[in-house]
Amino acid sequence: MSGLIAPGAVLTSRSLATQLSVSPQPVRDALKRLEADGILDSRPQSGFFLRTLTVPEYREITEIRQRLEGLAARHAAAHIDSGGIAMLEATNRTMASMARPHDYLAQNFRFHFGVYSESRMPSLLGLIENLWMRIGPMLHHHPHEFNLVETVRKHEAIIDALRRHDGDAAEAAVAHDLGTAADFTARATFAKSF
Repeated sequence: MSGLIAPGAVLTSRSLATQLSVSPQPVRDALKRLEADGILDSRPQSGFFLRTLTVPEYREITEIRQRLEGLAARHAAAHIDSGGIAMLEATNRTMASMARPHDYLAQNFRFHFGVYSESRMPSLLGLIENLWMRIGPMLHHHPHEFNLVETVRKHEAIIDALRRHDGDAAEAAVAHDLGTAADFTARATFAKSF
């Protein structure tokens, strides 16, 4: 979900079970569920592979994410308190100092789900999580070093809208953040085809 694993990466139940210190069966079950959700593909005797999205799939998922995540931000604006705002501000400050893509992506994930959890809509959050599972591997190609200052600024706009409990502005700010990040990622991933 946070883009740490690149599209096309091979995942095997045995290696994941060892890495997570659990038995292979629950890992196999989880991988099969991810395959059923369209996140992984499997090949006999080869394991599971993170799907690589096509340009039309990427565009479609981005548009759906803008709507759903914007809706979550709209509802978060009605519920968030000063503690939630403080957590988002701290996460955004931390992200501003991140030099490694791994750290940047983890903080970006934390920021966005910090916003969406404030919506208090668990079904909506589940839908958003599924879409992040589909799009997450593409974030592996996000050129964070070229967009970090701008991302922090866009997150500040989201925080400002939430602080003012302005649902319209929060929804618009999240949609803008996702759209511009998707454009950066698409250029890095798809080059001339996007």
